[in-house]
Amino acid sequence: MKNGINVAAVSELVHEIRKVPGENEILYGVGLEWLGGLTMEIRTLPLRFGSKRLGRDFAFRAGHHADPSPEAPPTPADYFMTGLGACVANILVQGASYKGITIDRLRVEAAARRAGSRLADLSALVTLTADGSWWQYKQMMMNVARFSPNYITVTLPNAIGLDYRHLPSGFRSGGLFATADGTADGGAVDEGGGDAGGGDPLDLGVDVAWRNATQFDVTLRDRRWRQDRWSLPARFPVDQPVPAAGLNEAPNPQEYILAAVVADLAQQLVLVCRREGRPLRQLSATMRCRLDMKGCFNLFDKSAVQLQDNRVELSAVSDNGEAEMRRFLRMAQDSSACWQAFVNATPAALERAD
Repeated sequence: MKNGINVAAVSELVHEIRKVPGENEILYGVGLEWLGGLTMEIRTLPLRFGSKRLGRDFAFRAGHHADPSPEAPPTPADYFMTGLGACVANILVQGASYKGITIDRLRVEAAARRAGSRLADLSALVTLTADGSWWQYKQMMMNVARFSPNYITVTLPNAIGLDYRHLPSGFRSGGLFATADGTADGGAVDEGGGDAGGGDPLDLGVDVAWRNATQFDVTLRDRRWRQDRWSLPARFPVDQPVPAAGLNEAPNPQEYILAAVVADLAQQLVLVCRREGRPLRQLSATMRCRLDMKGCFNLFDKSAVQLQDNRVELSAVSDNGEAEMRRFLRMAQDSSACWQAFVNATPAALERAD
């Protein structure tokens, strides 16, 4: 054991991936339900790791940055940065453990500015205290840029397939779905803070603190907009499934980044429909992807390390026509900062604090 990682078990996993066809693939997925307003409930879906199928029944909520409540849940951008920062931290812990380095303290500060429909100035600042050499630290940081699936997903171009199913509200009878009224979808939204418009950017960030092995604790950094600064008390964990050296106690970095993309898209679709005077009645979605562990473990240089076969399936109920909804969905994609950061090559600075 090193840093809580069973290095021998990971070596056995690498051997199995190398020798057994199909054991290299992990299939991740998250589901989403719109709860009204701009609040989305996310639930992790069962995960397939090679021939194993694992239950991943974790639920958490995504809110909107315009929510004035001090108990507002993290936003999609917070989860996006969590997925980035925790994946960087995870690669560092694994790299240190394989090199026999003992970690005393590890923290990754992931930050960004949400300006209009883009996440700009994305960065991950690593604070690492351990018993390794300067050169070993340098190698570990270089390996993050080579083998962190989420870091590579964000910084290289990617694609998301989108399957959309729209049911007219008249298809449902008996008043089963309540129409979102003027206050149900979040009230007034400052569009300059990151939806549809331009305006002053909103500074966001998360701190990812290593606890043990693949367990990390995430806290939200203070928000900053113009001259205002405020904090939110949300705290949440990150962990890996058991085959990936975790304890299966919380969503992992890949699940958080999927949640960020699908929740941001859903929020933007709700906002677009409201602005057009054509509100939604119901909305649900899933996002799934595939990860090739041969690339992550550097076993095959032609295996992509980034998340692949990314696909969103979205279902909505409204009084809108099919053509209208297709147009609204394109507008939502254009205004979703997390969607755009995922599919475009978004620069993300990666540095280690001295």
